[in-house]
Amino acid sequence: MPRSLLILGAGYLGAAIAERAIAADEDVTLADNWFATERAQAEAVEGARVVDCDIRFADQVEALFAQPFDRVIFTAAQASRPLSFSDPDYTEQTNLVGARLVAQAATSPIVYASSLHVYGGGLTGAVGADRPYGEQGDLSHLSKIYAELVLKMEARRRELPLSLLRLGIVYGPSPIEHDRPESVTVVDKFRKLAAAGERLTLDDGGHATIGVVHVEDAARIFHEATDEVANVAAETITVGDVAALAEHRQPAGGATWTVESPFAYHHSVAEYLA
Repeated sequence: MPRSLLILGAGYLGAAIAERAIAADEDVTLADNWFATERAQAEAVEGARVVDCDIRFADQVEALFAQPFDRVIFTAAQASRPLSFSDPDYTEQTNLVGARLVAQAATSPIVYASSLHVYGGGLTGAVGADRPYGEQGDLSHLSKIYAELVLKMEARRRELPLSLLRLGIVYGPSPIEHDRPESVTVVDKFRKLAAAGERLTLDDGGHATIGVVHVEDAARIFHEATDEVANVAAETITVGDVAALAEHRQPAGGATWTVESPFAYHHSVAEYLA
């Protein structure tokens, strides 16, 4: 029997994981509430079973988990910083209540899509997975800390394997992409603007350092994850250097921190923007 995989969150990363799993002859279910993704987009992922599930509601989560799965990849979240300010209730219900309900309902190993933002801002030096949680500035990223902790608590109580994978900014082409400005990350945004000959605007002079990972690398790492807490970012780079590479200029360097990650990566921002 093929391994059954539930992907909670049929979005940008979830769809890329689904394609990889389907290519490995796995039985893939994509579940979403269609808040950010259209159902038709998920249905276009050939070979995936597509179902409705809003993780804010216990009855829907329980109905979904009535079917056993060999593994759950949990990417569903309200990830937009601006939306966390304009609609904090939806953010809290999805990212806090939803995380708890999934943690309590799951009976198989979980791989959770967390964020490098759990370490807070003002980072320096090498940032490994043992770095303590840092101060947060918005509900969407603050909720990642709660989700990690509630998933740990339930996984420990029921002796379930759990992977907490802290993502950097993900870029590159995926079967499902979103056009809303808040959903397009800086690497792809600058790539498109530069290709159109438009001016790239840098906040704070572009000095902010970000961790980044190509979606193909991220999908592979999530698909193969076992039982670990780790960072998923191939490199760190300043926003100014992303702009320079997009405009085919020499980057100045100056990233204020580096990321420690145990995984191999096959893509870089420089290659992608070349």
